[in-house]
Amino acid sequence: MTILPSQPANDLALFDDSPDLRINSRQRDLLDAATAIEMEDARQAGAIGYAARLWAQLSLPYKDPGDTRLWVRKNGSLTLRVMPGMTSIDGADTLVYPYGVLPRYILTWMSTEAVRTQSPILQLGNNLTDFMRKIGLAPTGGKNGTITRLNDQMRRLLSSSMSVEDSRASDDRWGIAGAHFSVASSYQLWYSGSDANGDRPLWGSTITLGDAFYDSIIGSPVPIDTRALAALSGSALKMDLLVWLSHRLGYVRRPQMVPWVSMVEQFGSVFERPRDFRSKVAKALTEVLAVYPGANVTITKDGLYLEPSRTAVPRAR
Repeated sequence: MTILPSQPANDLALFDDSPDLRINSRQRDLLDAATAIEMEDARQAGAIGYAARLWAQLSLPYKDPGDTRLWVRKNGSLTLRVMPGMTSIDGADTLVYPYGVLPRYILTWMSTEAVRTQSPILQLGNNLTDFMRKIGLAPTGGKNGTITRLNDQMRRLLSSSMSVEDSRASDDRWGIAGAHFSVASSYQLWYSGSDANGDRPLWGSTITLGDAFYDSIIGSPVPIDTRALAALSGSALKMDLLVWLSHRLGYVRRPQMVPWVSMVEQFGSVFERPRDFRSKVAKALTEVLAVYPGANVTITKDGLYLEPSRTAVPRAR
């Protein structure tokens, strides 16, 4: 990562050597993760996960869209439309959207399992628990515990439906291509009523991925370092930036500029002012690039300047 002289160093620096600042535990964990990633690549460390390429191009809501019939995200010629699911909350049918960090974890697990097993039928049980631990999400019970929140976001994700449309035009013609899909075609989630929490998924719980979604995963999965995901826990924006860079830098052969306006379309729908968005992305990128040390990315006033880089996960030989 390059920080331009015109950028205030304190805005973008992760650590500061001045004596009045101390490295907190969050920064120390990030530094430890960055050091581990530099010393041993993901394949050697057994830390390879996968994301569907779709989520490197488009992303889900960061915050709950609330009681609305449609949520839209655009990136160039691509448009993602999310239609909420319907679930019963306190006895009333309610529209629900997947949002935030947890659906991104769930989708990463789904993609990783689909690539590992080469099957659209995913077994939960210990597979999901082990993956969550690997990315730093400890299973905890209670009303606000990770298990309860994970189950809520799982239902939101599995009950929603989506469509992707690609519209392109030239001087002499235009065209539109699109697809409707659901993450899962069916699911069976069984829980224990005897353990302390009463909400841990048991063996026999399965999710069958929708054909279109499964094919999109298997056709072109994006390898990501699960240690990096764990280090960025708590921020959906940082996770999205990591997946985007892991995909985008995999095919950059010559320097290219990604304008801020393009970044806003893909990542910035919750920011009202462009300046706020640029500042937020710049700060988030300091952590993302710390755990993707091979990324050659320069923050400029015009956008992000990308240069040929090492892939986030070394290619298989």
